Amino acid sequence: MNITLTSSIPVMHLDAEGAYREAAGWIDRLSSVHPHFEEWWVLPGGPKDHHVGFRDATATVSSIHKADEEFHREFPGAHALGSTGLVLTNGRTEQLWKERGKVALVVQPASGDVTLAIYRIEAVYQPPGQMVWSILKALSSDPRVTYARTNVQALIAGRLVTYSIDCSVYPHRDFLGWMGYVDQPVDESQIPDAARVERHGRGTLIMAAEDADLFNAHSVERMNRVEISLAELGLLPVIGSSP
Repeated sequence: MNITLTSSIPVMHLDAEGAYREAAGWIDRLSSVHPHFEEWWVLPGGPKDHHVGFRDATATVSSIHKADEEFHREFPGAHALGSTGLVLTNGRTEQLWKERGKVALVVQPASGDVTLAIYRIEAVYQPPGQMVWSILKALSSDPRVTYARTNVQALIAGRLVTYSIDCSVYPHRDFLGWMGYVDQPVDESQIPDAARVERHGRGTLIMAAEDADLFNAHSVERMNRVEISLAELGLLPVIGSSP
């Protein structure tokens, strides 16, 4: 099972140095969750590029500048948006990265997203549900986070099934998926199908199901019912122009 946890924050138009400082804050939060999240490296841009350690601020900022320049050359109109951010991995070598779950941390201030992806989480982090809950709690401790969701991907009968594409309820709304965060106070009575509801900061952490098993129709149905409850409460963000 692969998971992708995305936190929504206000859009920021930062330069390379600002993008570096922004990423440093997210790394500080993640480092408290697991030792594998203490050290990070910039994802190499090509086969001849070397891994740059995030702690090397000068080299990392230089790599951000380089990526931004290449992007803005290709898309000149996007220059006003500032830095495109950066993609980090938690392994300096291919082997170490695989052993640690092929984790990627994507910090994109210009689009207002911070995303953490883990490949085959159950093979590296046990129990996976508690691990994702701890990550969610750490990331949503940033008071700027307005919403967070956890997508799940699994191979079923030779087909890669993704919750957000194949199982979520609304085509015109965001999804919560396995678990997530809303920046409003909510209690158990308002989301009776949720496996866990916990106040956190000014908002609420919500675990839709104990196990995000896309093989299990009951588990998927439970996640769907939680999303329906959130939509009825006005807490499932609309995407696009549909009401």
